[in-house]
Amino acid sequence: MDGFYDIHCHLIPGVDDGSESIEESLAALRQECEEGVRSVICTPHIAPGETDAADRQRKQFDLLKKALSSSDLCGKIELHIGNEIYGEAPAVQPLKDGLIHTLAAGHYVLVEFALAESFRHIEETFRSLLNNGYLPVAAHIERYECLREPDALAKLEELGVYFQVNTATVTGRLLSRETRWVRGLLREERIHFLGTDSHGTHYRPPRMREAAAWVEKHCGAEYAEKLLHKNPECVLRDEII
Repeated sequence: MDGFYDIHCHLIPGVDDGSESIEESLAALRQECEEGVRSVICTPHIAPGETDAADRQRKQFDLLKKALSSSDLCGKIELHIGNEIYGEAPAVQPLKDGLIHTLAAGHYVLVEFALAESFRHIEETFRSLLNNGYLPVAAHIERYECLREPDALAKLEELGVYFQVNTATVTGRLLSRETRWVRGLLREERIHFLGTDSHGTHYRPPRMREAAAWVEKHCGAEYAEKLLHKNPECVLRDEII
């Protein structure tokens, strides 16, 4: 299986704690290609109060696309822009004002929280986004202790929230609580997206192929196709899963 999508990574150079240069971004995108990825949504960190961040990120993204077009990667991988929104404060108005990027200019939004955030706040944030027409994707859900409480994920599923996990967690050690939990959720077909959450070549290089193989082997070809292809294609087409 090949032709994967990476909906969560930090490969726009010089805008957050991800890639530090065009050269590093191109090297990481080359690794994405080697891992079988053919479409990437770059999702730099942003908080609702950072009123000038989206414009700066767009300019750097355009520079990266220009560099990509004149490299040996031209035609091998496509780039889209989004954001990983820090859900500390309401994000609805900044989204409406164009101060935060949705995923690939559609209605999907990728949202993260503080590690010790309460379930109540997470639920209220997602409810607000949904009530305003956005389709929230919870980033790397394995990090949030409150989501392991009984019925926590079920409540978010009922609302219409989608779940993303990092590929490194899928392929982690069996002694890892996060890996065991995520693999259980994958077997139950409750995860909607994988993402590398790569920060370039210096921190968490992009790895997709091993996680994709694990899903196909342990969860079946039909779910693997949905997780690795159909769901991210819905994001790019701006269609509801």
